[in-house]
Amino acid sequence: MNRFSRTIALTVAAAGLLLTACTGSEEVAAERVFLGPPWTGPERLAYDLLASGREPYGRCELVTEPEFEPGKVRLSRLCSDEPGPHRDDGIVVADAQTLEPLTSQRVQTDAEENRRLSFTATYEPPVVNFEADDNGKLRRTSRDLPEPTEENADPAFYDDESLLWLVRGIELRTGYKATFRNVSAATGAVFNVTLTAQGEEEVEVPAGTFRTMKIRIETSTITQFAWVELEAPHRIIKARIHGLQDVDYLLVGEAEP
Repeated sequence: MNRFSRTIALTVAAAGLLLTACTGSEEVAAERVFLGPPWTGPERLAYDLLASGREPYGRCELVTEPEFEPGKVRLSRLCSDEPGPHRDDGIVVADAQTLEPLTSQRVQTDAEENRRLSFTATYEPPVVNFEADDNGKLRRTSRDLPEPTEENADPAFYDDESLLWLVRGIELRTGYKATFRNVSAATGAVFNVTLTAQGEEEVEVPAGTFRTMKIRIETSTITQFAWVELEAPHRIIKARIHGLQDVDYLLVGEAEP
């Protein structure tokens, strides 16, 4: 896996687990944190990527298709180290109102090495089925999903590839904190993620200056951040993703189709 692919995506599990026997967090936390979609129509937003907040690293587009199919939304993260040979793309199809995932796929390609690595998650509650395809070499496993209990009759889980949309639909209130169950096809794990709204910040990016809410995204091993626009439709203005090095997403504006 090249350096670009390991740092480009908002993957909040530790890199390298890849369909191991890991079962994720033992303590089940399954709060429903997504209040509803803030987007009102299709979106195609462009982001510059800066390594360690300074060096040009690549480009991403976040594409929202609210009416992909009746009752379903398709969310696409399309990234490259242009003009380089590497791509790292993630797509999730989810319930349009709750963001509960149905399928997801992350595909990493290296044109120079003629290599394609894909990770797929297919949700069939009470389990999620994973498949990794490394140039035709397949590995499969499955994990349990949260189920209703007396204490929590309506558990929730979300796909890792939807996180840059998920944080747009949470309660943007300073001090807000919640923990949910996250599913990562790239690691074959189901684990806890805690979101904390740390406070309002003014953020300057190529698209302009915006008032945002800084959201801390934390697992037991990794901490990342997203700055969410306070005004609707609560776009991601900036995100800081942890990998082999930190990479910042900076909003440029609307991307061309």
